[in-house]
Amino acid sequence: MSLINATPSITVTTDLIRLELNGTTVMLESDLSLSGLLVVNNIDVASVAIVVNDTVIPRSGWQHIQCQANDRINVFSAVAGG
Repeated sequence: MSLINATPSITVTTDLIRLELNGTTVMLESDLSLSGLLVVNNIDVASVAIVVNDTVIPRSGWQHIQCQANDRINVFSAVAGG
């Protein structure tokens, strides 16, 4: 009789959602905030504005608002000029 080499399998499940970011369809973790969205996409938070489904989101809400399936999110960069 021989032992069977059984390695326990660990499954990590991350729920993904589909949304539109600057016109491109992306898949993201379902528990991602708007702030997290910027970090994951290497977007500098210093001089951007976020619009979700045609509504400008104040910077104060970025950490508290979760990305939702089918959201249309646009990130705009402020440009100085005259």
